[in-house]
Amino acid sequence: MVKALRKLSLLIFLLFPCLTLAQALNTSEIPRNEFGRPDFQGFWENLHEVPEQRSERFGTRRAYTEEEVVALMSEIRSGHTQRNSSLAVGRLAPETGARITNRADDDFDEFPEELMQINGEYRTSIIIKPANGRIQKKENVLDYYGRFRDQGFRNYDGPEMTGANDRCLHMGWIFPYMGTTGLSKFGQIVQTEDFVMILGEYPYVPRIIPITSNAIGEDYFLDRFSVWMGHSFAYWEQDKLKVVTKKLRDEQSNAPAGALSPNGLPVSSVTSSVEETYELLSTNQILYRWEFTDEKFLSESVIGEVLLTRMLEGRRIYEYACHEGNYNMELILRGARRADWEDQQRSEPD
Repeated sequence: MVKALRKLSLLIFLLFPCLTLAQALNTSEIPRNEFGRPDFQGFWENLHEVPEQRSERFGTRRAYTEEEVVALMSEIRSGHTQRNSSLAVGRLAPETGARITNRADDDFDEFPEELMQINGEYRTSIIIKPANGRIQKKENVLDYYGRFRDQGFRNYDGPEMTGANDRCLHMGWIFPYMGTTGLSKFGQIVQTEDFVMILGEYPYVPRIIPITSNAIGEDYFLDRFSVWMGHSFAYWEQDKLKVVTKKLRDEQSNAPAGALSPNGLPVSSVTSSVEETYELLSTNQILYRWEFTDEKFLSESVIGEVLLTRMLEGRRIYEYACHEGNYNMELILRGARRADWEDQQRSEPD
């Protein structure tokens, strides 16, 4: 009996930080703006310890067990303790070939403090479709960067081949909130009667989207050329805000390891499309659901769900800029050419 109570106490203690239960509001309880629409305005965050794709060991299981939740919360607490500890002043220089990190800087980033709970489930991944929580790509298809590699080019043979990340054009998945960016999981939503603006802190890219009618459909995308982040329109489906996006730039593809890689989403300006749904679950929670479709690259569409929570009052986002693509690209490519020269020297006979 004592052991059982002790186990229960430990469970409550460890679970308390992650008990962010989503309580759906009745229609009459939904906060509304001056136009009578659900009010999504404000600053939002996704500080949850959850991967985009599910670990293969879980198979089709999309929720953790209670025991797994306890163990994961213990790991999260341990990680916070380690990051908060001081670096050893007298530490030695790293060994040759050792991995060097910028821990002194990265430890100031904000890290997840809880798991993501949606509909009573502590999710094992953001992706819930396909059933195994993993992107299912078709074989023998090449995205923008795959076509370069198919021609014999390597990642750092030129700036065009390096990928959007190294060029500071975009980090991570297609839009803010779709996945975990690693550096910043904050964003802002601004509404008017005719537009919605969605801004991520990292990447710091505003999306200014007209609110129209779903009846516009494909006509909205006629005669539009591909742009970064694509062209989008929004419409209301009762109290849910829907956003449809097409005609993204091919270079925005995030499948750097090829069509069979389990990481990233391949993008085609011709065949890729995204539908997002924003739904207020409470005054401080949004259920953000997205579906990425591409008949050219994917054997089935990918659906993900993210629980967004309102940032504490007084907190805001800031521009999170990087510099590699601005003035370090020359140094990155110069280093690659130096590596090429060293490889050549080693392969030439004495």
